[in-house]
Amino acid sequence: MSVAGVLAAACLLASCTSASSGSRHTLYDSIDALAADSSAIVVGAVGLQRTDGDATISSILVESAPTNPQLGAAVEGGASTIEPGDVIDVRQTTDPRLVRGAQYALFLTPTMLPGDAATQYFVTGAVAGIYVRDGDEFRRVVRDSGDTLPETMQIAD
Repeated sequence: MSVAGVLAAACLLASCTSASSGSRHTLYDSIDALAADSSAIVVGAVGLQRTDGDATISSILVESAPTNPQLGAAVEGGASTIEPGDVIDVRQTTDPRLVRGAQYALFLTPTMLPGDAATQYFVTGAVAGIYVRDGDEFRRVVRDSGDTLPETMQIAD
Protein backbone atom coordinates (compact mmCIF):
# COMPACT_ATOMS: atom_id res chain seq x y z
CA MET A 1 0.00 0.00 0.00
CA SER A 2 1.29 3.48 -0.83
CA VAL A 3 2.13 6.05 1.85
CA ALA A 4 -0.92 8.08 0.77
CA GLY A 5 -3.10 4.97 1.13
CA VAL A 6 -1.78 4.25 4.60
CA LEU A 7 -2.38 7.87 5.67
CA ALA A 8 -5.89 7.83 4.24
CA ALA A 9 -6.69 4.56 6.03
CA ALA A 10 -5.24 5.89 9.29
CA CYS A 11 -7.29 9.06 8.95
CA LEU A 12 -10.49 7.04 8.40
CA LEU A 13 -9.79 4.88 11.45
CA ALA A 14 -9.13 7.96 13.59
CA SER A 15 -12.25 9.79 12.30
CA CYS A 16 -10.15 12.63 10.90
CA THR A 17 -11.94 15.60 9.43
CA SER A 18 -10.87 18.74 7.62
CA ALA A 19 -8.25 21.06 9.06
CA SER A 20 -10.94 23.56 10.00
CA SER A 21 -12.40 21.24 12.61
CA GLY A 22 -9.52 18.96 13.60
CA SER A 23 -9.97 15.33 14.57
CA ARG A 24 -13.31 14.41 16.14
CA HIS A 25 -14.73 11.34 17.79
CA THR A 26 -18.14 11.48 16.08
CA LEU A 27 -19.21 12.50 12.59
CA TYR A 28 -22.91 13.28 12.25
CA ASP A 29 -25.24 11.98 9.56
CA SER A 30 -28.51 13.59 10.66
CA ILE A 31 -29.98 16.46 12.66
CA ASP A 32 -31.47 13.86 15.05
CA ALA A 33 -27.99 12.41 15.75
CA LEU A 34 -26.62 15.91 16.33
CA ALA A 35 -29.55 16.71 18.65
CA ALA A 36 -29.04 13.48 20.62
CA ASP A 37 -25.47 14.58 21.46
CA SER A 38 -26.65 18.13 22.31
CA SER A 39 -28.21 19.36 25.52
CA ALA A 40 -29.64 22.45 23.81
CA ILE A 41 -30.49 23.97 20.46
CA VAL A 42 -30.60 27.74 20.45
CA VAL A 43 -31.25 30.45 17.91
CA GLY A 44 -29.63 33.73 18.80
CA ALA A 45 -27.29 36.56 17.98
CA VAL A 46 -23.67 36.89 19.07
CA GLY A 47 -23.14 39.88 21.34
CA LEU A 48 -19.96 40.41 23.30
CA GLN A 49 -16.89 38.27 22.72
CA ARG A 50 -13.79 37.78 24.83
CA THR A 51 -10.78 35.51 24.89
CA ASP A 52 -9.73 33.08 27.59
CA GLY A 53 -6.34 31.61 26.67
CA ASP A 54 -6.79 29.92 23.29
CA ALA A 55 -10.60 30.03 23.50
CA THR A 56 -13.07 32.60 22.24
CA ILE A 57 -16.13 33.05 24.45
CA SER A 58 -19.19 34.39 22.61
CA SER A 59 -22.22 35.61 24.53
CA ILE A 60 -25.42 34.61 22.75
CA LEU A 61 -28.75 36.34 23.36
CA VAL A 62 -31.19 33.45 22.97
CA GLU A 63 -34.15 34.31 20.72
CA SER A 64 -35.63 30.81 20.77
CA ALA A 65 -34.76 27.35 22.04
CA PRO A 66 -36.14 24.87 19.47
CA THR A 67 -36.62 21.29 20.52
CA ASN A 68 -36.10 17.93 18.86
CA PRO A 69 -37.47 14.56 20.02
CA GLN A 70 -33.87 13.29 20.34
CA LEU A 71 -32.53 16.35 22.21
CA GLY A 72 -30.18 15.31 25.00
CA ALA A 73 -30.75 11.57 24.53
CA ALA A 74 -27.01 10.81 24.65
CA VAL A 75 -26.00 13.61 27.05
CA GLU A 76 -25.52 13.05 30.77
CA GLY A 77 -28.23 15.14 32.43
CA GLY A 78 -30.36 15.28 29.27
CA ALA A 79 -31.65 18.52 27.79
CA SER A 80 -30.75 21.90 29.31
CA THR A 81 -33.36 24.44 30.34
CA ILE A 82 -32.43 27.43 28.20
CA GLU A 83 -35.21 29.94 27.60
CA PRO A 84 -35.69 32.84 25.16
CA GLY A 85 -34.14 35.95 26.68
CA ASP A 86 -31.32 34.02 28.38
CA VAL A 87 -27.73 34.98 27.62
CA ILE A 88 -25.40 32.00 27.37
CA ASP A 89 -21.67 31.74 26.72
CA VAL A 90 -20.33 29.52 23.94
CA ARG A 91 -16.68 28.50 24.19
CA GLN A 92 -14.77 27.77 20.96
CA THR A 93 -11.20 26.66 20.45
CA THR A 94 -11.57 25.87 16.73
CA ASP A 95 -12.09 27.97 13.63
CA PRO A 96 -14.39 29.25 12.30
CA ARG A 97 -15.31 31.33 15.28
CA LEU A 98 -18.78 32.80 15.69
CA VAL A 99 -19.04 36.33 14.30
CA ARG A 100 -20.26 39.19 16.47
CA GLY A 101 -23.70 40.43 15.36
CA ALA A 102 -24.51 37.33 13.28
CA GLN A 103 -27.48 35.08 14.06
CA TYR A 104 -27.02 31.35 14.41
CA ALA A 105 -28.81 28.11 15.14
CA LEU A 106 -26.41 26.30 17.48
CA PHE A 107 -26.40 22.74 18.79
CA LEU A 108 -24.71 22.88 22.20
CA THR A 109 -23.39 20.73 25.00
CA PRO A 110 -22.11 21.78 28.45
CA THR A 111 -18.33 22.21 28.68
CA MET A 112 -18.08 20.25 31.96
CA LEU A 113 -14.97 22.34 32.66
CA PRO A 114 -14.12 23.58 36.16
CA GLY A 115 -14.73 27.05 37.57
CA ASP A 116 -16.45 29.80 35.58
CA ALA A 117 -16.25 27.73 32.38
CA ALA A 118 -18.64 25.17 33.92
CA THR A 119 -21.63 27.32 32.91
CA GLN A 120 -20.45 27.64 29.30
CA TYR A 121 -21.30 25.50 26.29
CA PHE A 122 -19.31 23.93 23.46
CA VAL A 123 -20.72 23.62 19.93
CA THR A 124 -21.60 19.96 19.42
CA GLY A 125 -19.13 18.37 17.01
CA ALA A 126 -16.78 21.41 17.20
CA VAL A 127 -18.21 22.92 13.98
CA ALA A 128 -20.97 20.47 13.03
CA GLY A 129 -23.53 22.25 15.19
CA ILE A 130 -23.11 25.74 13.66
CA TYR A 131 -25.72 27.01 11.20
CA VAL A 132 -25.78 30.74 10.27
CA ARG A 133 -28.99 32.59 9.40
CA ASP A 134 -29.47 33.25 5.69
CA GLY A 135 -32.89 34.83 5.23
CA ASP A 136 -35.57 32.39 6.35
CA GLU A 137 -33.22 29.43 6.68
CA PHE A 138 -29.96 28.46 8.33
CA ARG A 139 -26.89 27.32 6.36
CA ARG A 140 -24.09 25.08 7.58
CA VAL A 141 -21.01 27.15 8.26
CA VAL A 142 -18.51 24.32 7.63
CA ARG A 143 -19.51 22.04 4.77
CA ASP A 144 -16.29 20.01 4.58
CA SER A 145 -16.21 18.78 8.19
CA GLY A 146 -16.80 15.13 7.27
CA ASP A 147 -20.39 15.24 8.54
CA THR A 148 -23.27 14.41 6.20
CA LEU A 149 -25.72 16.93 7.62
CA PRO A 150 -28.20 18.93 5.56
CA GLU A 151 -26.68 22.07 4.05
CA THR A 152 -29.70 24.12 5.14
CA MET A 153 -32.46 23.81 7.69
CA GLN A 154 -35.48 25.81 8.72
CA ILE A 155 -36.55 26.42 12.28
CA ALA A 156 -40.28 26.73 12.99
CA ASP A 157 -41.29 29.86 14.91
